[in-house]
Amino acid sequence: MIREIRATDATEIVDVAVASTLFAPEDRPFVQEIVDGYLATGAPEGQRMRVVEIDGRIHGVVYYQPKPAAAGVWDLTMIAVPKAAHGRGHGSELMRHVEAELREQGERLLMVETSSTDAFTATRGFYSGLGYEEVARVRDYWSDGDDLVLFRKDLRR
Repeated sequence: MIREIRATDATEIVDVAVASTLFAPEDRPFVQEIVDGYLATGAPEGQRMRVVEIDGRIHGVVYYQPKPAAAGVWDLTMIAVPKAAHGRGHGSELMRHVEAELREQGERLLMVETSSTDAFTATRGFYSGLGYEEVARVRDYWSDGDDLVLFRKDLRR
């Protein structure tokens, strides 16, 4: 089941984000701040955070928001599934949910930023496999030798 997050989910969402290896254990306070900020403001400026829940446990989280000053363009800010659960379809299920929700609203594009490092090879393959098109690279964006890789999906197709 995919649903909006609840205040009682905060710690488990942070655990999922760290278990995904998207964030290091020392990044826990940063992720906690994102989740707490979202919960405290009640989805500010159209932002959305959803989880996939199975048998009362969270198996993935997705966070997405509209891009300011860009008509019908959304940013996939975070998607996290615990490393141990990769390949079970939870990430794909979350992405299909986001895409369907945005299509229903008549939105145009969903943009995804990721890393060019070897650690993100599977991540880039995940987006490509879901029909996302790599449209740009910004050299040395995240750090020296770590490019930003930009993917897009036209939600009208």
